[in-house]
Amino acid sequence: MKDLTIIMCTPNLVPEKWAEFHKEKLLEASGGCPIITISRKPLDWGKNLIQTEYGVVNLFEQKLRGAKLAKTPYIAIADDDTLYPEQHFQFRPNKEGFFYNLNRWHLFTWGRSYYFHKPRCGGGLMIATRNAIIKAIENRLQNLDKMRHGLHGELGDKRVMLKYDLIKAETFYTKAPVVSFYHQKSMDKLNQRRRKYPWPVRAYDIPIWGKAKNLRRKFV
Repeated sequence: MKDLTIIMCTPNLVPEKWAEFHKEKLLEASGGCPIITISRKPLDWGKNLIQTEYGVVNLFEQKLRGAKLAKTPYIAIADDDTLYPEQHFQFRPNKEGFFYNLNRWHLFTWGRSYYFHKPRCGGGLMIATRNAIIKAIENRLQNLDKMRHGLHGELGDKRVMLKYDLIKAETFYTKAPVVSFYHQKSMDKLNQRRRKYPWPVRAYDIPIWGKAKNLRRKFV
């Protein structure tokens, strides 16, 4: 049995052609690891679970649901608007905790076509030990009424949340990049209003994914 399970959550709001392309690329990159898909509409791939809500708290609830169902010691979280190289899912933590891939590039679905590097922890960039995920999310959900700013931040990444997450996040880099789209179907209000700003390191062409203008044509 493979020792890592990929959990991919989607509210099925991304374009259908993109969803098919994303599925193809995720299956290629997975290396045969088991995949749990959690979606609003039924999917015919992975072990599919249905969710009926859409929001930040529900997203953590669904990650917990998937982690409890998984039978592997390691978990990778995948987003429906993100493309992964095979190297990403080959990473394994050397201890208990949360690890985020910082070879992370973004691409807007509006404006000029270019990538920008954003070396910052993101939920869809996490590979972690299963036990750490379950403990952290259960602690957060059980203490929602004590959180002044609500349930926010990636696991292990925010100082104010460490009393619930218990373990501070660490990072890693793959040689090949991960690419995420910023689009108006996102939960992020700034994306919905096209108010997200790019980071300063930019490129028109990156390894594996090619020219930004060509990749953006897939997100239709």
